[in-house]
Amino acid sequence: MLVHSALKGSVVKKLIVIMALLAVGSIYFYNTNWFQSSFIGSFYDPIAEVPLDVTMKGERISIPLKYEYETCYDLGVKVPGRELFVSRKTGKGLLKYKFVSDWNVVAEGITHPTNSRRWDVGDEMSVPLLLVFDLPFPGAANNLMLELEVVEAFSYLEEYKGQTSIIISPNYEPKVGKCYNENLRIE
Repeated sequence: MLVHSALKGSVVKKLIVIMALLAVGSIYFYNTNWFQSSFIGSFYDPIAEVPLDVTMKGERISIPLKYEYETCYDLGVKVPGRELFVSRKTGKGLLKYKFVSDWNVVAEGITHPTNSRRWDVGDEMSVPLLLVFDLPFPGAANNLMLELEVVEAFSYLEEYKGQTSIIISPNYEPKVGKCYNENLRIE
């Protein structure tokens, strides 16, 4: 009877350990970018979509960066219609960016020029992608702001004057297990 009771207690302890390991493993797996991007429909929803007329030099905007998923994000110019995506039209146009946290600039620079291979598309929109970055941003606190300024007007988007906006969305690609547009990454 005593041996049976000790054996039963040993089995229960092993089951508890196995269940705890399964629970921890499940939580870890659920929190991976691969799982979330593959199974959570809202993963690719934009974290910011703010009007900015990129056809006018000197236009500025500040965007608070609030996010749910810890992954890489891309910044692009949203243009109405799918025609630009189909033609993959390119031209001049640059934005100056500053990532600001606790009143300190943690990164700044100039976006990449539009490239015919770096476009995204959605329902009735075309998006030339300009840069990729990680959130949480290295060296930044939770109150991260992105300041943008048009330093070179996007002249090839002139027909969309007043209709453009900045869009920021996750860029993670589960098929390759990393950000899709690594060549646009800023450090």
